[in-house]
Amino acid sequence: DLIIPKDKIVFLKSSDIISKPIDWLWEGKIAKGKVTMIAGDPGLGKSQTTIFLAGVVSNGGEFPGGCKCQKGSVLFFSAEDDPEDTINPRLEAVEADRNKIGIFTTVNRKGKDKFFDLSKDIDLLEKSLEEQKDVSLIIVDPITAFLGDTDSHVNAEVRALLSLLSKVASKHGVAIVVVTHLNKSSGGSPLNKITGSLAFVAAARGAFMVIKDENDESRRLFLTVKNNIASDMGGFAFRVEGVDLGNGVKTSRVVWEPEGINMSAVE
Repeated sequence: DLIIPKDKIVFLKSSDIISKPIDWLWEGKIAKGKVTMIAGDPGLGKSQTTIFLAGVVSNGGEFPGGCKCQKGSVLFFSAEDDPEDTINPRLEAVEADRNKIGIFTTVNRKGKDKFFDLSKDIDLLEKSLEEQKDVSLIIVDPITAFLGDTDSHVNAEVRALLSLLSKVASKHGVAIVVVTHLNKSSGGSPLNKITGSLAFVAAARGAFMVIKDENDESRRLFLTVKNNIASDMGGFAFRVEGVDLGNGVKTSRVVWEPEGINMSAVE
């Protein structure tokens, strides 16, 4: 007779678990195996920041603050920017190794093309990671565009979905950076200004905000909202500068100030 195992909760003894250090993509900011969030109002440079991150990872370059990055591949999910006239030119402007960057175009299931849905296509994302074993970074911009039928304002639904995403990050040792917008609320904690359910911020191990410098119209601040896995080490400032690639292609890129800034998102 077929013996069906009884359902049970499985626990691991702490003594059977081998402790290990955090595997950092960007020391003190973005970790491999974790989900990190970047939030900000439209037009301030959130997507530009992710392009910069992709460029650094693809080249094995250097992050602000002098942190060296191990070279790896990047998977890019963007719902708002066109690959040909926006994403690709911006990658060229930061001198990314574009052979190491895959830009999402479509999901093909049973011969039919569809949009990527985190609630239904996690298995295909895992398959991509298993096939391309050197992926260090996945960018999802914005996260709300890839939720499928998940209600972004319902904690339980968002928590369940992001739990799956966190498990993918941990299993494959890849950093997942998700981008989102700010809402119109004023006052209170910066956590409450991030669009959608608070489960978004709760699921992320680190959350950062891109904010306009009130004293300088062209200066942007990249500041910590929360960081569960490192001390709050302040942030960095950048500006967005225009770049002419020739052949009529004009784009832009972020240029970071060499020194960090000792400020939090609350301030």
